[in-house]
Amino acid sequence: MDYYFNYEPGRLRIKTPYVYHNKQQAESFKKTVGELKGIVSVETNPVTGSALIHFDESILTHDQLLGFLEKHGYFIMAQAKTLDEVIEHASEKVLGVVEKVVV
Repeated sequence: MDYYFNYEPGRLRIKTPYVYHNKQQAESFKKTVGELKGIVSVETNPVTGSALIHFDESILTHDQLLGFLEKHGYFIMAQAKTLDEVIEHASEKVLGVVEKVVV
């Protein structure tokens, strides 16, 4: 499973192997991140390995939040893909299939 993140003001969605198919770790993640000052809510989905974090940007920036997640071993930014990269990769796959069908 790849690391992934999508940031919008006050909202961060990540995918991480840490919570993937592991309810106990997903709950631990939710509790630990939820105690961080500035966090409004945390939702995890161990089936998909995702977490949705709402936060108050007047207290906590998304860079600080990502740094916290890395420090605690929940996320590895250097291995993360953005939404644009995921879409680009999917588009390349689709174009490759279309090319094979047309040719």
